[in-house]
Amino acid sequence: MTGTGGQWSSVGTPRRDNFTPFLAHAGIRTGLTDSWDIGYRLATVVLPYSSVGPSLGAAIDVKHRLTARESPWQVAVVAGMGYAYLDIQGQSKNAWSPGVDVIISHPIDPGYTAFVDLRYIYTEMPSASGGATANHFQVFGTGAGVKINLKKNVSMTPEIGVFNFNGSMVNQTANGIGVQYGVVLGFVF
Repeated sequence: MTGTGGQWSSVGTPRRDNFTPFLAHAGIRTGLTDSWDIGYRLATVVLPYSSVGPSLGAAIDVKHRLTARESPWQVAVVAGMGYAYLDIQGQSKNAWSPGVDVIISHPIDPGYTAFVDLRYIYTEMPSASGGATANHFQVFGTGAGVKINLKKNVSMTPEIGVFNFNGSMVNQTANGIGVQYGVVLGFVF
C-alpha cells in the first residue's frame, strides 16, 4: 500500500496553526492467521506544533478481526508502536508512539466498504529538553472513509479524521485540535 495525505492543527495558548499538505507513506500487511495480521509502514510524521517539521518515521502493528469473516459488520482492533526521528527547534530528537485503533466497517455496495475508526495515540520525545515529562502528547479522535475496489486486487481508500491533541512541548501546554486527510492505494498479491 502507498498513499499521501495532510494535516492541519491549531494548538497552544496563544493558538498556533500548522498545515502540512503532503505526508507520504508506504507499507506492507500480511496475514498471520484467518483473523490476525501484521503491518509495517514508513511514513512522514508531523506533530501538531509549528516548531516540528515532518520527518521519516516507521510503525509496526498487529490487527485482530473480532467478527466472523462472513459477518456484514466487521470489527477489528489494531495495536502498534511507531518511532520517528524529529527536528525540534533546531535539535535532532526522537519520538516513540504506542497506539490503538478500533475499526468498524460495513459494505455499502459490492465495490464499496465504509468504515469508521476510533483512535488513541500517546507520543513522547525523551531526548528533547526536559525529557518525556516536558515533551509528550495524547491524541484522541475518530476517522471515516470508504474503501473503493478499483479492480479485484487494487483499491483506493480516501479518509478524513478529526483529533484532539493534549500535551506539552518544552514544558508548555499545547492542547488543541487537528484534522487529517489522505488516500491510500492498496494492492493485494
